[in-house]
Amino acid sequence: MAAHTTCCQVIDGDGTFKEQEVDAFVHQHGVIEARTNYQVVAIMGPQSSGKSTLMNHVFGTSFQEMDAMTGRQQTTKGVWMSKSPKVDDVCTLILDLEGSDGRERGEDDTNFERQSALFALAVADVLLINVWCHDIGREQGSGKPLMKTIFQVNLKLFAPEPNRRRTVLLFVIRDKSKTPMAMLAEVLAEDVHKMWDSISKPPQYVDSKLEDFFEVQYTALPHYEDKYEDFLADTVVLRRRFTQDGDGSLVRAANGRLPADALVLSTRNIWGIIKSQKDLNLPAHKVMVANIRCNEIKVEQLRNFSQDQAWQALETSSSTTLLRDFGRDAADLLGSCLEGYEQEAMYFDGSVRAEHRADLAAKLATTIAGPFQAQLGLLAAQQLASFDKDFKLALGVKDVAVAGTELSADEARASLEARIQEHIEKAKHAAVKEALRKTEDELHKLIAVPAVELLQGFPANLWQQLHTVRLQAVATASTDLSSALTGVSLSAEEEAALHIKLQAAADKKLGDLLQEAALTRVTKMRDAFNSSFGLDEHGTPRTWRPRDNIAQLARQARRQAARVLALLAVKRSGDYAGGDAVEAAIMAMVKKDIDDGGSTASSSSSSRGDAASAPSSSSHDASGGAAFDLATATHWPGVPKQEVLVAPHEARVAWREFMGASALAVQQAQVTQQANLMAGKRSAPVWALAAILFLGWNEFMAVLWNPLYLILGALMFLFGWQMYGELDVDAEMQRGPLVGLFNMWNKLGVVLRNVLARNVEMVQNLGGAVSDLVKHQDAAGQGQGQAFAGGAAGSDSSHVVQHKQQRQQHQSATGLKQRGVGQPAQQQEGLQMTQLRREEQAQSEGKDA
Repeated sequence: MAAHTTCCQVIDGDGTFKEQEVDAFVHQHGVIEARTNYQVVAIMGPQSSGKSTLMNHVFGTSFQEMDAMTGRQQTTKGVWMSKSPKVDDVCTLILDLEGSDGRERGEDDTNFERQSALFALAVADVLLINVWCHDIGREQGSGKPLMKTIFQVNLKLFAPEPNRRRTVLLFVIRDKSKTPMAMLAEVLAEDVHKMWDSISKPPQYVDSKLEDFFEVQYTALPHYEDKYEDFLADTVVLRRRFTQDGDGSLVRAANGRLPADALVLSTRNIWGIIKSQKDLNLPAHKVMVANIRCNEIKVEQLRNFSQDQAWQALETSSSTTLLRDFGRDAADLLGSCLEGYEQEAMYFDGSVRAEHRADLAAKLATTIAGPFQAQLGLLAAQQLASFDKDFKLALGVKDVAVAGTELSADEARASLEARIQEHIEKAKHAAVKEALRKTEDELHKLIAVPAVELLQGFPANLWQQLHTVRLQAVATASTDLSSALTGVSLSAEEEAALHIKLQAAADKKLGDLLQEAALTRVTKMRDAFNSSFGLDEHGTPRTWRPRDNIAQLARQARRQAARVLALLAVKRSGDYAGGDAVEAAIMAMVKKDIDDGGSTASSSSSSRGDAASAPSSSSHDASGGAAFDLATATHWPGVPKQEVLVAPHEARVAWREFMGASALAVQQAQVTQQANLMAGKRSAPVWALAAILFLGWNEFMAVLWNPLYLILGALMFLFGWQMYGELDVDAEMQRGPLVGLFNMWNKLGVVLRNVLARNVEMVQNLGGAVSDLVKHQDAAGQGQGQAFAGGAAGSDSSHVVQHKQQRQQHQSATGLKQRGVGQPAQQQEGLQMTQLRREEQAQSEGKDA
């Protein structure tokens, strides 16, 4: 097979990796510039199954295809690679593998097909599995043994973490038939899962699922020759799935993907491991690749640093001149070198990258050490010269003093020392002020994020969690402040004062957030009400089915809203119990409104005063004193003014406003529920009934005049009606067509068994009653031939009276039996008729006697 200009052979038919050809290919076709924005697509399948043809039509490659006129034989040998010219937004590399189950290699030489399949699985992001439609369900034709080998060795090859990097397995069903695609996919999915369950797994993967490591998808293509135009159209659709914006895109994030410049090294090492048949472990392979590449990048960065003109100039100047900005310039060069290393090595293993970065930093420090020591020597010499000058000047002060007079330099010296101390204090104060400002900004963030989240959800232990957030934020900020002030000489009193300032800042920030929440209390009450009233236990909006108890749901939701108001009324101290009395008072105030259901906003507001003044609306103060009336209270007893967030009169106004809004929501829910109920009972329109009668007249008359059809139709109608009631179709369909059908399907088996059991029991009882009736009728017919008229008049009246009494007793007994055991109506009627027949027969025999 001659290589095409746009293809290169990665592995030849003898298993030799063509490193030079692959390296030249990735450089000539711009793969290196893609960095990690590339994907590898491979295909595997039986020999002469159209793999190369499929890849050429989907990706525009030019792999050699089989010539049908020369017979079916091996076309692709080894593994070939090409770049797709038809996918632009992602650099797409295509691997075409030698077909499996080929006669050229024979039955015994299957080692290469296993190796190449493992290679494709290790390298590819998307692995296409070419399957003929008529081979689905077969053991050998669909390549099951080879796939089982792939699955089993993959657990050793990848040593994967579940759901970290999942390879896409795309089954391409060729020459699809009339069988629905869903059924073909179902059969394939069942086979794939059976293969996964049957393979031997390492202990850590015993409970793992196929979906933890693979993303399995399915597609189908028509016949290449018989439906060529359809085949071309479907290949275009399939190609779009390999773009980032295509429908059902198969492009995945580059998590753990090596950069393109390491592709040759990586593929060579993977193939070498597979060929050597060692224990396959991809993380070890990644570490090896990362070590090689990170070391190369480190050496390159060190060379670039040493050859950098800025560094050379700095190194030359540092030996003779004391440079004012030597530290800053050296640090900039050092940071630039490390940043270059990070950019080049960012795609490799993190631990290996960090290890080589530390080694690079150490070697850079060694390089800088010489100029640094030279600068220290020059600085020491300068300081020594300055000291010598100042020392001589200080000695000269004595020469200035005038002997025999009070003129002295002591006062000037004291003034200088005071000015120096004042300058030190100013610098110290500025440093402390700046560090405190930055720490307070960070403290505000540490408090705001979790506190805002808590004030949206209002958990039961809200205040406990708020105080925990505050304490943790203050502790973190204190540690950061101490680190920022390292080197600044502070006394213990000054440090304590700074920590007190941090606590005050934390209290102020938390207080501002609480005050903001209190100002929007009605909105938060509405949110709590809507979350409880409008959403079900799964968090989905309610559709207000007829079975929904709106009044009960409204009471529960209003309690949640009242709890929000109670939590926001006052600030609570660290013991978390300071506002219990206030909370009890608010809950007592709203109890009547909640229990009454808040039928109208006007009635709620007019009766608010009575409800609040009732004994149930009074509570005790925080100190356990006398009860207070919330309806007339102007302050919260026992609560300091600065701790109040919502005053009593504000709480009453907020509750009235909320009740008006909630009453409207409840009313809308009731209207919706009534509309759903009426919709469920709505009968078919008149024109539809007329059409049914007109179109089905012949069938209707046939059933009516045919007893067998009539009986079967009646039985089917009764059976269907029972199934309709047992499945609760009306209520289930109110939840939505899809959800309703799914729920009815889940309980169909149980309902069917119950209805059948009931009907069978009823038929058996009716059959027994009919059998008894027939027997008694035969007995009565035989006794009629022996009838005579003597003494009939006297006995008739007595038997009539006896018959009426027995019938009354039987009816009362039957009524008790019906009320006690609840037998079916048909069974009861049958038993009653049988009993009456027996009584008439007994009377007839008495007359004969």
